[in-house]
Amino acid sequence: MKIDKAGDLIYWTYYMIDWKKVVQEPSDRRCQQCGKPMQKVEAVTDAKGASYDGYVCHGDKVLVWVRSR
Repeated sequence: MKIDKAGDLIYWTYYMIDWKKVVQEPSDRRCQQCGKPMQKVEAVTDAKGASYDGYVCHGDKVLVWVRSR
């Protein structure tokens, strides 16, 4: 996925994304609320070229973005 400003990611919530259209794969990260494994979401790249990995827990409806490069 591509976005204009990485700062906009802070406003993206679980409910703003159509999860049926987003590529997801299992990850080694665990949800801090329930302890279950999180799904890794396809990377998001901003206009400056910075890339962010997303992690989602569908049980708790938690979405976390981590800068990858």
